[in-house]
Amino acid sequence: MSHRSEVETFTLCAAREYAADHGVRFVAAFEDTLPGDLARLHVLRRLRRSFPKMPRAALNELIEELLTP
Repeated sequence: MSHRSEVETFTLCAAREYAADHGVRFVAAFEDTLPGDLARLHVLRRLRRSFPKMPRAALNELIEELLTP
């Protein structure tokens, strides 16, 4: 598994976990709203802890790509 695939998989798992913990559908959790922004921030924080050497811009891009409805 490539490093990018590992980060993508982790991102999707963290996002699904967030949605489940908050009792909302996956797509609804990451809508372009304040709660959606907070959800993306939560996933970003988890990514930064798990992949500290990955540039923040790359993580933001990945979140935008994978979690934008």
